[in-house]
Amino acid sequence: MEIAADISGHDYLITVPCYEGSLKTNTCLSLLNTTARLTERNIKHSFLVIRGGALIHNVRNELTHQFLLGKWDTMICIDADIEWEWEAFERLIVHSHKYPIVAGVYPARHDPPRFFMNHKDEVAGFNEDGLITSKGTGMGFVAITRKAFEQIPAPTYHNPHYPEVPMKAYFQCGLADNRAIGEDMWFFAEADKAGIPTMIDPGIDLIHHGHKAYDYKFRDSFTEFN
Repeated sequence: MEIAADISGHDYLITVPCYEGSLKTNTCLSLLNTTARLTERNIKHSFLVIRGGALIHNVRNELTHQFLLGKWDTMICIDADIEWEWEAFERLIVHSHKYPIVAGVYPARHDPPRFFMNHKDEVAGFNEDGLITSKGTGMGFVAITRKAFEQIPAPTYHNPHYPEVPMKAYFQCGLADNRAIGEDMWFFAEADKAGIPTMIDPGIDLIHHGHKAYDYKFRDSFTEFN
C-alpha cells in the first residue's frame, strides 16, 4: 500500500532509554543500519541515549524534555533490546507523516507468543492505510510528533539537571481502573483522552531480545483484535 509522505522534510530524534547501561548488539546494528540509510537519503536525524536511571518513567520524561527543547519535529522511541530492519523503521516514519502517534508491536519475551496491545473496542478492522486504532502498546518502537506532545496535558516537576525549565511528566506509573499500569500505557491513555489514538502497523516486524531472540510476528496473530 503506497502512502504519500515527504520524509525528507522532517527532522527525527531517535531516543533510547538504556537503563540497564548497555544496548543489545542487534539493537546497535539496527541503529547503525538505520542511521546509514537516513544519511544516504539526506534525511535529518539525531539520536540520544540515556544510560542508567532506576525510574524508567523519569528517563522517558528526560528524553522527551530534550526532544522538546530541540529542533526536531518527530521523536522515535526505541528500547535497548529491540531489533528491526530498515523497512520497519521506514514504515514507522512514513506513517508518522500522517499520524501523531504510530507504533509497531513486538513480542513479549515469552513462550508461547504473546503480544501486548490495548485494543480500542469501538474501532474494528483496518483503516485506509492498513493501520489498527488502539489505546496503546509497548513503548519499544513508537513515533510521536511534537504536535502530539503539545496537545497532551501533563504536570511539571523539578529535575536538577534542568533547573531553568520544569520537566513535564508525560510518562508516569500509577493506578487506573483499580490496577497498576506502567509508564507506556499511562502515556497512551493520556494521549487517548486528548483525542490522539495510537495507530498500530501490523506490517512492522520486530525482534525482542532476552535470553533468546523472540522473533514472533504480530501480523501472524493480530486477527484476534478484529
